[in-house]
Amino acid sequence: MVIDTEDTITAIASAAGGALRGIVRISGSDCVRCVEQCFAVDNTNQSIKEIRLPSLVSGKFLLPRLETSLSATLYLWPGSRSYTRQPMAELHTIGSPPLLEAVLAELCRHGARLARPGEFTLRAFLAGRLDLTQAEAVLGVIDAGSEQQLKTALS
Repeated sequence: MVIDTEDTITAIASAAGGALRGIVRISGSDCVRCVEQCFAVDNTNQSIKEIRLPSLVSGKFLLPRLETSLSATLYLWPGSRSYTRQPMAELHTIGSPPLLEAVLAELCRHGARLARPGEFTLRAFLAGRLDLTQAEAVLGVIDAGSEQQLKTALS
């Protein structure tokens, strides 16, 4: 399998199931452009592409296929100071699984692709953000099937 670490990936980053808040993560070279197509900043004429430093931005995520928008907070890392050392964003919004899936679909419509399991952590490892032990520990936490396995991974 060929891994392209420059394309733009997206995934739901919050726990499965409904919740008060849900998180969708996006990372890659086209992250800012992709988010800009779907996110309207509240109460300002500022454009997402003008942001140069890690920022928190309130606004609305546009879902034209559902003829609605969602209140959302955008956490944006436009440069290399993110987990993956690539432009990266997290959208925090309502934690409804169908709405989060609609957010993913809209991001994919604008150039992102669905991330493979562990791909954000792989990018962090390849960028030197994590060492091999840390990357394996993340995988261990994700794959833990018992409390003992979880404790081992966390240690």
